[in-house]
Amino acid sequence: MKRRLLTAVACLASATAVMVPVATADPSHAKNSAQISAMCSGHPLMVVVNGNGSFTPAHVVGSTSVFIPTALNLTFTFTPTGGSPMPETDTSSKAAPIAPTITCTIPLQTLFSSPEGMATIQGTVTGFFTPR
Repeated sequence: MKRRLLTAVACLASATAVMVPVATADPSHAKNSAQISAMCSGHPLMVVVNGNGSFTPAHVVGSTSVFIPTALNLTFTFTPTGGSPMPETDTSSKAAPIAPTITCTIPLQTLFSSPEGMATIQGTVTGFFTPR
């Protein structure tokens, strides 16, 4: 009986140790994350986006708030080292956007720079913040 109790306690302690890092994860250090500055209703804002989907939520830096995009008008440009810029514009939108929404401006900024080239982003994103 004591052995089962000790095994259960050890399993619970291990599970708790595994869950704590997940609960306190920092989105800015995730693989493929990008930190982006935005201007929303005249207020500067830093967000972190993890993932490559068109409507990937943006985590507001220094907050528990998340920006959920509903419409995009963004231009991504990759310029290979010694090559010509290759812009790509995304003007996606979701059906029936949730009201009220806010439009944020993304000023021209570098997403990354490497020996292979440089990538930039600029445009607007419409969406809403959580919690509401």
